Amino acid sequence: MLIGLDIGTSSVKGVLVTNDGNIVKNAHKSFSYTRLDNGGVEISADDYIATCFSAIYELSKGQMIDGFCASSASGNLLLMDKDNNPLTPIFNWQDKRVTSEAREILGEMDTYEFYKRTGWPFSYKTMPLALLCYIKKHMPEKIENCGKVCMSTEYLYFRLTGKWGISTSAGTPFFLIDQKNGKYIPEILDKIGISENMLPPVMPCGSVLGTVTEAAEQKCGLKKDTPVILGSFDHPSAARGVGVLKEGEMLLSCGTSWVAFIPIMDRAKIENTKALIDPFLSEKGGAWGAMVSASSLSERIALYVNRYIDGSENAYKTLSSLAQQNAADGLLINITEEPDDSKFEGFTKGNIARAIMESAVRILKEKISVFESVGIKTNTAVMVGGPSENPMWRKIILEICGISVKVKHGAFAGAVGASAIAGIGVGIFENESVAARILDKETV
Repeated sequence: MLIGLDIGTSSVKGVLVTNDGNIVKNAHKSFSYTRLDNGGVEISADDYIATCFSAIYELSKGQMIDGFCASSASGNLLLMDKDNNPLTPIFNWQDKRVTSEAREILGEMDTYEFYKRTGWPFSYKTMPLALLCYIKKHMPEKIENCGKVCMSTEYLYFRLTGKWGISTSAGTPFFLIDQKNGKYIPEILDKIGISENMLPPVMPCGSVLGTVTEAAEQKCGLKKDTPVILGSFDHPSAARGVGVLKEGEMLLSCGTSWVAFIPIMDRAKIENTKALIDPFLSEKGGAWGAMVSASSLSERIALYVNRYIDGSENAYKTLSSLAQQNAADGLLINITEEPDDSKFEGFTKGNIARAIMESAVRILKEKISVFESVGIKTNTAVMVGGPSENPMWRKIILEICGISVKVKHGAFAGAVGASAIAGIGVGIFENESVAARILDKETV
């Protein structure tokens, strides 16, 4: 048996998989965040671990597990004291409390050159590096008393094994690692006032970090000495889970954000698009991963659905049913803009439902178009995430984008990919291609 965990923004999903690829159990637990008046979004480290451990326990109880791996959305900052106890809450990647602090402390950087090193464009506003600048300015004592700077996923690994480590993939949204050499960027650390020994050691994705401790066994159910393998960022994990491994293939990963992921061999091509870059299979001589994201798109959809379609727990079934039965009849909206009731005068709820779904797909199409500029085009994709369970999304994506979509593993694709990484890490699967073939059990 293998356990794969996909730690997303709003919840953690997990699967228990047999070594011949059958998913025998899944688990889904939600996080509860505190949203502050200053734009802060945070969760206590204890609550985060309790939620993750609850999912692991549900999957592991009574089973002998050959390997465990967690992939994650990551980008969530946590500071530990010198005794490895949480010094701060976990700051979520959606936290918006940073204003000018990052520019003040980091200065005006050549952001394109910095992007080419880290793999992600830096906005000076969000993610761990910006939040570290905020803490340095407003809570300098936290930096002074800090023993370890990490992200939430690395804290989970520490709680499981008593060891620190960060994969090159999951570590990308840290904005502290040079993706080309797998090392921390010393001039950035100097500006924050932290040293490399305060950070988790950088390792390739799929490295065996350690084994489950006796203390962790009692809390999460994994047996002592179970191997724990470092996972990846969530979308490249899902790509592994569904077999999107070669250039020209595409993954559409639809969670809190909607992301198109494409393997590309030439990293310079991705740099020319300014897409997000993941090491993916490059450490083994394979492709880099290119990602374009419609950030927080699901929240924009929810805003419009709750306002104009249905505010109940059946809202998305209603949305799909209405959109299937109706055309937009000329109604064009942009769901990234604030709702304007006047735009909907004279249109039925069915028109509005179809227009909401079409707006989301048009945003996705615009994001995907950057790949065509470097000669990468595909007319097929694998869709994963909650919306993949709704066939209307596939229909509208084909109509607007000209992309034929199939579904594998639905909302649990990232967790299946993590189980593949675990299996490779402990030698059960030879490589990603073999793992994807063995795990290919659910196809629509």
